[in-house]
Amino acid sequence: MLINGFIKVAGMAGVVVAVSCVAAFGQIIYGQPPSGNAGFVYSHWSISDTIEVNQIMVPINGFIPLQDNLELRFSAASASNKLEYGGEDLELSGLGDLRLQMNQSLADDRFLLSLGLNLPTGKKKLSFNEEWVVLKALSLDYLDFPVRRLGEGFGLNIMAGGAEMLGSMRVGGALMYQYNGTYEPYETGDEYNPGNQFSVISGVDQTGDGYMLTANAVYSVYTTDKLEDRKIFCQSPMFSLLLGGIFDNKTYQIGADIGLLLRGRNARYDSTQAKIEQLKAYGNEFLIAGRFSWIPNKNWRMTPSVELRIIGENEYKLEGANVFGLGGEIVRNIGEGVDIGVALKYFTGSSDGGDIDLSGYQLSASLMTAFK
Repeated sequence: MLINGFIKVAGMAGVVVAVSCVAAFGQIIYGQPPSGNAGFVYSHWSISDTIEVNQIMVPINGFIPLQDNLELRFSAASASNKLEYGGEDLELSGLGDLRLQMNQSLADDRFLLSLGLNLPTGKKKLSFNEEWVVLKALSLDYLDFPVRRLGEGFGLNIMAGGAEMLGSMRVGGALMYQYNGTYEPYETGDEYNPGNQFSVISGVDQTGDGYMLTANAVYSVYTTDKLEDRKIFCQSPMFSLLLGGIFDNKTYQIGADIGLLLRGRNARYDSTQAKIEQLKAYGNEFLIAGRFSWIPNKNWRMTPSVELRIIGENEYKLEGANVFGLGGEIVRNIGEGVDIGVALKYFTGSSDGGDIDLSGYQLSASLMTAFK
C-alpha cells in the first residue's frame, strides 16, 4: 500500500483529548439571540518531508432558540483533501453529514434532555485505490484535522442529565446513548454497521470573582462493528478527563487546560467471527494548553495560544508522538452582532520515537453573526 511506511495501523481515526460537558455546563442561556458562523480552515501537514497532506474545510454552524428553555443547533461542513506522495496526487472531497441537536431544559435548568440526529448527507462509497488511502492519512492520530471522515449512516443520540448548584459550585452528570446506522463506506457495496456508544458524563465547575475552574470526565463503551452482519471489530472503552481554568480581568483573560485520554485494547474478528487479536491500536494521550486574550476595547480580541500533545506508544510497534503547537487569533467586531476572526497555528513534532518528523500549520477565518 502507498503509505504503509507511515500508516502502521488501520482503524478508526485518532481522538484528540476532549470531553463533552453538557450535563454540568451546557445549560440553555435564556435570551440568547439566534446566531451563526461560517468560514474556512486550511490545514497542511508534512511527514518526514516525504508525504504532504492538505485539507480545506468549510464549516457552517447555527443556533436557533425555539423557546426560553428549548434550542436547536446545527452544523455541516464540506472538505477537500489532497495527499501528495512520490509525485502522485490523491484526492478525497465532498460534503459531510448534517448534524442537528435539540436541547430542552426543565425545572429551572436543573435537568437537561438532548436529542441529536446525524443525517447521512455526506459522501460515502469511497474508491479503494485513491479515496481510501487519503482517508487513512487523515486518520493518523498525531495529525490535527478538523474533518477526518465525510459521510456515515443515519445516527441518533439521546442524553439525559441534571445539574445542581452547591453554593458557587455546579455539579452535574448525564447518560448518553449514540446509535450509529448502517451504510456503505466503500465501492464494494458491503453494508457496514458501526458499533453504538454508551457514555457516562460528569462535571463540576467552581466560579468566583473573576475566575472559573472546571473538571469534566467521560467514560464510553462501544458495541461491536459488523460487516454484512458479521462481527469484525470492537473499539475499546475510553476514559477522558479535562481540567480547565479561566481567569478574567476585563481587559485580559487567561485560560489553561489539561487533558488525559485513556484507551484500552481494540478487538478484531476473522471470517468465522472468532476473535483473532486484542491490541491497543492508539496510545493514550496527554494535552496541556494555554491561551492569553488581550481585549483593549469592545471591538478587538487578540489571543496567542500554546499547546503540547503527547501520545503514548501503541501495541503495533509505534512508539508514540509529541506535537507542539503555537498560534494566535484576532477577532474584530465590525458591526452590531457581527464579528470576523482570523487564526494561524504552527505545529512541529515527531512520531515513532523520533523516526518520523512532523510539521504543519493551520490557517482559519470565520464570520460570526448574532441576530438581535
